[in-house]
Amino acid sequence: MIRIKRDEIYKILLDRENFYMKQYYSNFHKKEIFLAIKELKDGIYCILICDEENEQIDCLEAVQYIKTLGKAFSLNMIILSDKEEYTHTDNSPMANKLVINRNRSSVIYCDNSCIPIRHIFENANHEKNVRGEEKFFKDKSLTLILMGINIIVFLLTAFLSGNFIDIDSKVLLYFGAKYNILIQQGQFWRLLTCAFLHSGLIHIACNMYSLYIIGPQIQQVYGTYRYFIVYIFSCIAASILSYIMSPNSLSVGASGGIFGLIGALLAFAIIERNRINKNYISSLIQIIIINLFIGLSIKNIDNFAHVGGLIGGITAGYITYRTMRKYNE
Repeated sequence: MIRIKRDEIYKILLDRENFYMKQYYSNFHKKEIFLAIKELKDGIYCILICDEENEQIDCLEAVQYIKTLGKAFSLNMIILSDKEEYTHTDNSPMANKLVINRNRSSVIYCDNSCIPIRHIFENANHEKNVRGEEKFFKDKSLTLILMGINIIVFLLTAFLSGNFIDIDSKVLLYFGAKYNILIQQGQFWRLLTCAFLHSGLIHIACNMYSLYIIGPQIQQVYGTYRYFIVYIFSCIAASILSYIMSPNSLSVGASGGIFGLIGALLAFAIIERNRINKNYISSLIQIIIINLFIGLSIKNIDNFAHVGGLIGGITAGYITYRTMRKYNE
């Protein structure tokens, strides 16, 4: 559940419930305090949001101020608490109370007179949770789809291999690994399908983690469709360089496409170098160098695929971002 903020509650009261804001100086807090007010036929309906530890003094000061307005009033307090239950013994009739656990953003106590406010709060909280979920999937939608495809294919190959740790090379060949002899026979689709295969559990775990971290950044910068173009182009570019420079290898893995995404971020950073922090470019270069060094330090890693994916990502990223900027100008 997403934690709701004090200002957001006031904004909802203003925008949706026809409240207006008043403020008064608090001698206790030594600052201006805001109060939401709604005009009714028989007086005014007031809502004050405060912390549990200050509720008594806040209530007294609010009442003193409201009395100066010269109207009949009902004071209702939204009290933010860190506790799991409300144990305050003050039964003062000066204010009705709605108590909310600020950590779980849930109601833990509500006077009958505050039920309408409770409904307002819970509806707003639900809407915020929905918006948070929508944003989560909006930023990560394509990344989650790509991860899902990779994981499903991996589970199929692991099942047929009878082994999740090391996938049988014959199974990888059957599913479309990059293998020069078969590509030369016309099976060009292997240049792409190999990017959705993995040789073992550790291999796919590392690649999917990297994709989950980098992918949403690409989607925010380039958008879904350009992200897809950059990724696919990078995968194919990685396979082509591997085909040329590693003719005897059987290659699989999403790492070429992931290097391509890093390359696309670098292209974006170079284009927008005058608008973003220069340290961002140096950080990306450091990440690229470190990952290439790691690849060189481990056996059976197709580093030419990594370099090919990086070059493909920089190229596709530069072209697509330039095109996008030109279109938006």
